[in-house]
Amino acid sequence: MIPVLFLTLFSQAAIVLASLALPVIAPAAAADIGIPASAIGYFSSLVYLGAVTSSLLTIGFINRYGGIRMLQASLALAAFGVAFVATGQIALIVAGAILIGLSYGPANPTSSRLLIRFVPKDLQNFYFSVKQTSVPVAGTLAGFVLPVLTALAGWRIAALTCALACAGLVVVAGAWRKNLDTDRDPTASLSAAIGFRAIALVLRQPRLRRVALSSVTFASLQFVFTSFFVAMVTERAGLSLVTAGVALSSAMAISAGTRLLWGWIADKFSGGGVLGFLGVSMGALFFTLYFVDTTWPTPLIFALSLAIGVTAVSWNGIFLAEIARVAPADKITDATAGSMFFMFVGGFLAPATFSLLARLTGDFLVGFTVVAALAIIGGFSFFRRGAA
Repeated sequence: MIPVLFLTLFSQAAIVLASLALPVIAPAAAADIGIPASAIGYFSSLVYLGAVTSSLLTIGFINRYGGIRMLQASLALAAFGVAFVATGQIALIVAGAILIGLSYGPANPTSSRLLIRFVPKDLQNFYFSVKQTSVPVAGTLAGFVLPVLTALAGWRIAALTCALACAGLVVVAGAWRKNLDTDRDPTASLSAAIGFRAIALVLRQPRLRRVALSSVTFASLQFVFTSFFVAMVTERAGLSLVTAGVALSSAMAISAGTRLLWGWIADKFSGGGVLGFLGVSMGALFFTLYFVDTTWPTPLIFALSLAIGVTAVSWNGIFLAEIARVAPADKITDATAGSMFFMFVGGFLAPATFSLLARLTGDFLVGFTVVAALAIIGGFSFFRRGAA
């Protein structure tokens, strides 16, 4: 069980790190690339466009090649993608964003497939939450390490360091493949129709549908927060890149612990109830971020960032465990892949829409209002009668 947890946690962390590289170093990289830092939303949306696409193909590839081989393939795609970003060429950055997205799509269904096989059922919320600390681990590294590397060696070296981390884990994962990929089926179909059937499975079942559609709103808020926080507080509050990165990484770091806490509470009480509370809370806290400016003391900005981390970056493990709980026992991989499709739709639509609204209105207010309101609505959906 420990090798599975290690591989799923750190492999996904490396992939997330690759996806966060440009958003975190955008204030330093934007001038070289020739774009405003606020345009980073388009990069993030391209990442999740790739994730939406690969999520449709994930199930067949996992069935045929096994979870560990899929982790290796995902890591390799992420390594090439972030290396393309390091070139600073717009066309290659676009290609790199899509490659990183293609690597992102299989990560959670692959991890769920492996964890379901090796983790005791009564501890799934906790272990899924442990695995999902990959996101705050990556965010913490991104916020602490990448700004420092950028200051010392330039943003391109910072990006290439992420590529090297992904490539190294390809080798590490290979050592475990023989022992862990024992359930692969060489004759399994690779048709994208399997992915569409997984989406149909989610839409047919009310409890799965509720969790999946709520994840669109939660993911929209989380991805807008991680994509724009550094750029916003450097521009609107006058924080340095390193200070803004530390504020983001602090939020991600605290969410590693609170993911475990929320997972433990969900195992004791109700996963749906915890998700409802987190949705309403993240919406209210995120809207508060709009009002940050130069009059805010730095400790207060840090406190708000931490509070958003406790809510908006802490729901994913419970979401995956809730999918596994309400899905048919023989369709957990399918249900996870189908649900992740909806989550990635939020990641695809929200950052670009946020950037576009800011450009059209000249302000972030409309974007903040829409993103926060949707998360609150998604949270309240879990409190509906019979939602548990």
